[in-house]
Amino acid sequence: MSFDYARTKATADRLIKRFGSELTFSRETGETFDPATGTTTSTTSTFTADVVWTEFRKDEIDGTLVQRGDARLLVAGDPQIDDRVTKDGEEYRIIDTEPLKPADTQLLTIAQARQ
Repeated sequence: MSFDYARTKATADRLIKRFGSELTFSRETGETFDPATGTTTSTTSTFTADVVWTEFRKDEIDGTLVQRGDARLLVAGDPQIDDRVTKDGEEYRIIDTEPLKPADTQLLTIAQARQ
């Protein structure tokens, strides 16, 4: 007998939406080379996701893996390492992700963001 995670995902999405906010993420999706000018231009896509933005506790900050100012994000989506997210006019880079994905159903992603 397998557990149906659809209701659990719906609950997670609802709680993140209720207690978080919708933020815009950007991701470099490729590069285009212009032989006439010899320049390379990056192409970027953007997407929004509901996010609960939290700070790390003082005892979690080790100065290496977790630095002062890093944030822990609970995301109703699938951000990737090196994505950028903007909060309150400040841009952060996603430096680590941990999908919560039991039985092939992604409930949410826990991400670490750094300025």
